[in-house]
Amino acid sequence: MFNIEYQGLRIEPTLHATRELIKEGKDLYDVLKILLEGYDCGASKRKENIIERCLRKGDKEFKAVIAKTELSYPDGFQESVWRLIHFGKTTI
Repeated sequence: MFNIEYQGLRIEPTLHATRELIKEGKDLYDVLKILLEGYDCGASKRKENIIERCLRKGDKEFKAVIAKTELSYPDGFQESVWRLIHFGKTTI
């Protein structure tokens, strides 16, 4: 579950997004499916490094919002990742 990649970068959820995933009974594989098969659904313009995608299933719409982020580790290693900053479900 920790090596799910989108566009060659690992997807890493924030604590808040992890709680949102758990609440909906979803995981990072579901997020990847939304990113690959979904459509752009932002109501407003997002910053350049943020992607907002949605996918409809029945009368529900699932949304995943990711942001490209640089992570630095104590040993000096740095990497770019997609941070899952929001996961939600709405009724259509």
